[in-house]
Amino acid sequence: MDMNIVVGSLILILFGIVIFWLQKRYKEKIKAIAKELYFFKKEKEYYDEAMMVLSENFDIIFANGATKKLFSLEEENKIPLNANKIELKIDTKDPRDFFEVLKEQIAAHKENFHLQNVLLVISGKMKQVNIYVDKSQWNIDKSITCIIDMQRVIPAEAKTINKDGGIDFLTGLPSQFVALTDINTLAIETQKNSRSFTLFLLGIDHFTELQATLGHDYTNKIIKRTAKYLTDNLKDEFKVYRMDCDKFLLVVNNEPSEDKARDIAKKLIIDLNYFHKEENNIHLSASIGAVKYPNDGENAAKLVNHLYIALNDAQKESDSNIEFYTTEFQPMHKDEAKINEEIQAGLKNHEFFLYYQPIFNLKTEEMIGAEALLRWKHPELGVITADKFLNVAEKTGLIVDIGEYVFREAIKQRKLWDDNGLKKFKTTLNLSLKEMHVDKLIQKLEILFEDHSVDPRDFNLDIRESTAMSNIEQTMEDFKRFKELGLSIAIDHFGASVSSLKHLQMLPLSMIKIDRSLIFDMYSNLDHQITVKAMIALIHGLGFEVVAEGVETSKESGLLYDFGCDHAQGYLFSKPLPAAEFQELLR
Repeated sequence: MDMNIVVGSLILILFGIVIFWLQKRYKEKIKAIAKELYFFKKEKEYYDEAMMVLSENFDIIFANGATKKLFSLEEENKIPLNANKIELKIDTKDPRDFFEVLKEQIAAHKENFHLQNVLLVISGKMKQVNIYVDKSQWNIDKSITCIIDMQRVIPAEAKTINKDGGIDFLTGLPSQFVALTDINTLAIETQKNSRSFTLFLLGIDHFTELQATLGHDYTNKIIKRTAKYLTDNLKDEFKVYRMDCDKFLLVVNNEPSEDKARDIAKKLIIDLNYFHKEENNIHLSASIGAVKYPNDGENAAKLVNHLYIALNDAQKESDSNIEFYTTEFQPMHKDEAKINEEIQAGLKNHEFFLYYQPIFNLKTEEMIGAEALLRWKHPELGVITADKFLNVAEKTGLIVDIGEYVFREAIKQRKLWDDNGLKKFKTTLNLSLKEMHVDKLIQKLEILFEDHSVDPRDFNLDIRESTAMSNIEQTMEDFKRFKELGLSIAIDHFGASVSSLKHLQMLPLSMIKIDRSLIFDMYSNLDHQITVKAMIALIHGLGFEVVAEGVETSKESGLLYDFGCDHAQGYLFSKPLPAAEFQELLR
């Protein structure tokens, strides 16, 4: 009898422990559910995603704002009889009622699952979506969490969806795989008709820095909004594709000349900048690389490769920039030691030469000078620009040899023009930080000018604002010596960084050149108009002349004239020219 009592007591104790444990688990689960419900009710954090909790019988227990809008839900989350028919299309199957298809998929999956790149059909239009189904968090009453990540609207007739990446998931745009196929098809058709077409590659400036500063989620929103702008505003003029990261490829649906294409690209950049400013109240800029078929490549692979080269060159130069591919942009896919060897050989073999970009007086419309720009006729790669090799030259010290070569060639060329009685003008040469600090640089320059009987007063040195301000005391010493030799000095890319006005005032300058990033959209950007106008007044107040860089339109030129700007250079007046072509302007 006593034994029975003991056993019974033990059973009761064990039963009590089990009940206590189950109650504790139940309370923990209820607490977790409460947290989840609170999480879902924060609708604004999930503006684009439709989220709902479904019962075992597929009644909607909870729905956020996006879900209510999608399914036209009434009170108690009921779908009205007159609601839009929502269907779901998976793989090649025909679209059917959303909840029927979802129920089949849930039955087919034991665990949580993800339906990627499936289509919702709503009133004859399709939305590409990702659907996430979670069966683990709500299993007390066998309820299910469903999240629908909404994407861009696609016409219902667009039924050829490539499962291997035909549509870009983030933006809903045709992907880079589709772009390559379409460009090759277009090339074949264009070749038959002896026509041409133009491609743009648009990239957001400083996108990597934006990701680091604003975060991945926010920059994804920037990409989505950029895609929305492009598709909503460029329906007739372009066909748009999403490439990698922040890049968008655009096929121009006509045959513009390079000048017209440049105007189109410029308007696109300006409008997109304003769109982001109005939508997000942030300043974003974009640049464009451009190619033309068949000049810049006979197939999609080459054209796209050249697009990336052109865009990279554009973004290296400045923000909000446009560059058309030329053979000068040919990249050097070689290690630095090899490039260094080839530069040394190039100097010995006279493979380097100069282009000249004219600078014009805005009042008299006279050419008053020209900037000498280095080019390299590489034996394998053809003509390439200085930015492809100067970084290596800086690291290895060869920048000094290159600098001497540039000075010598520019002085020799000037002597030739002077002996032929051609028009006088001021030659501008770019000087790097390392060149400025070369031992006995002034003496070497004096010898060059004396040996060729050329007046140093016919030359100007361009020094970047950032270079000049890196060591102001040393800069003052160097500038004083240059001035004593007879050279004039200009601060280049003014406005691209921050200078001390006190330091500028102390330097023996002749000119200051306003960076093209402030000129690019000046006509339509009131802020830049105010900034440039104030800069011109400030520079004049310091006693210097003003040169505007990157002037491309007569409207920009007109504004600069009204603001009192002295000189300008840019594509409106002339591209950089080989010496033989530039010589014609001197006659």
